[in-house]
Amino acid sequence: MEEQQTDGVEALLAALGPFGWWQRGAVLLLLLPNLLAPMYSLNYVFVADRVPFRCLVPECEEVHGAQFANTTAARLVQTDACSRPAPRRPGARTCDPTDFDSDDSLPCEQILYANRDTVFAEFDLACREWRRTLIGTVRNAALPLALLLTGYVSDGWGRRTAFCVFGAFAGVLGLVKSLAPNYNTYIALEFLEAALGYGFNSAAYVIMVELARPSLRAVFACATGVAYGLGGILFAETARRVPQWRSLLRVVHSPALVLPAYWLLLDESVRWLHAVGRAEEAAAVIRKAARWNKVIINESFINESLTSSRKTGGTSGTSGTSGTSVWIAIGQVVRSRALGLRLVACCGCWLMAAFIYYGLTINSIALAGNKYTNFALNMAMEVAASLLIMMALERIGRKITISVAFSLCGFAAVVPFFVGPGMTQRVMYFVGKLAITFAFNSLYVFTAELFPTDARSSSLAAASLVGRIGSALAPQTPLLSSNAQAAAYGGAAAVGALAAALMPETRRTPLPQRARDAEELRRYPPPPVPMRPPLRSVTPHAPPGPALTKIICPSV
Repeated sequence: MEEQQTDGVEALLAALGPFGWWQRGAVLLLLLPNLLAPMYSLNYVFVADRVPFRCLVPECEEVHGAQFANTTAARLVQTDACSRPAPRRPGARTCDPTDFDSDDSLPCEQILYANRDTVFAEFDLACREWRRTLIGTVRNAALPLALLLTGYVSDGWGRRTAFCVFGAFAGVLGLVKSLAPNYNTYIALEFLEAALGYGFNSAAYVIMVELARPSLRAVFACATGVAYGLGGILFAETARRVPQWRSLLRVVHSPALVLPAYWLLLDESVRWLHAVGRAEEAAAVIRKAARWNKVIINESFINESLTSSRKTGGTSGTSGTSGTSVWIAIGQVVRSRALGLRLVACCGCWLMAAFIYYGLTINSIALAGNKYTNFALNMAMEVAASLLIMMALERIGRKITISVAFSLCGFAAVVPFFVGPGMTQRVMYFVGKLAITFAFNSLYVFTAELFPTDARSSSLAAASLVGRIGSALAPQTPLLSSNAQAAAYGGAAAVGALAAALMPETRRTPLPQRARDAEELRRYPPPPVPMRPPLRSVTPHAPPGPALTKIICPSV
């Protein structure tokens, strides 16, 4: 019966056609938020960026009204230093270098900044570097909570609900953060904005995966990755043009205020509605999609395919079961030996991918050049990796390409630590960054295909949650020696490659609807070509209207 449920949903989605107007509209709506996602998750890169600073020299310049660009005073002190030479004659008004003892220093009484474009300068964080880096740490610390909330709300109350709720939080809290009067308030708002506003993109991704037929999942994943990379490039250009941090936050967070309107524009996932027993709502979405795609689907086939969930002990059709159904689904994954081991392997892949991805990103700041250009090039690797995903995942398969990407990344990450600075090091850096971005982005597709519908979002959130441990450890890698960093990245890549190789292939297999379907993934041989959609009659010139019911369909 469970297999019939899965086949019924797959057949209904296949009957709509591979990529009609309904699918195109939904994908376009879901790609737009992907442009915003990097602006929210990475804005601290520019908002909390270091600003050149120097000590004020009270013997040489006025305490009030002193300027960073005072070259006479600036030649007496080092830029970005937290001490200044001690005067030989305390209290004397002099700018002569000979009147200062270069062998004796005093801590800065006051700091002057080149500009006040970032929180580093406005909240006076010079000589307290840990307070600046704490901003990113606090944000990463909030992401596990964000992922748990996303999985809970998405699996319990629906993908569309999660998207609209967390999208609203991203917009409102981002704007409130731009009004922070001091450092402590900013830190608190950074945590809240990450915890409550991060999940809209994850919910959108799950909707897109569940919308796609098996042969199109990699294409959709490619589209989301390209949109994310383009959003990062757009953010770099926006930050270049709007360098002041308060204005920058207002510019990038304001568009999120329209995301709750997606409740009126976006349909709930048919797979989720079917999984929780809301067959009538799922049928309504199918009928609407058929009108948009100008196809005719037998009404009795819709009812027979969707109402079967009511007879198989699924969850109730009310939203009141939301909390219970989520934990029941996760419990099924943990109790199943196959799914439990699969979840462990997924978590291992995510942990290693996040560790390497963020470790390489952090070390990329050593690259010379304009910071906005470097950031844009870094995000361009997302676009390149996404295009490779579209070509490789469907032609070769998920686990093989992910394993190869991990292996290539390990090689490319190790080589730069054994060669001197130069073109070889730079090229290998981008090869490693491209490979780990490919592996990391592919894990979203792979993980979503390995677990049943009623636990898919929560399983994806759990794997990503473990991955956050890697992103938290990555900032510590600069403390290691070059050989230790090489060993860490190479070892992590090897573990990730092995873990990916141990999981079943999901290329062109139906998304598992129930736990048993997921356990039997190894039994599904991938078809050589996409199957033709059954029960479909194309009427190119039919105007939108009620679905016709007098179509004779073959028995299923």
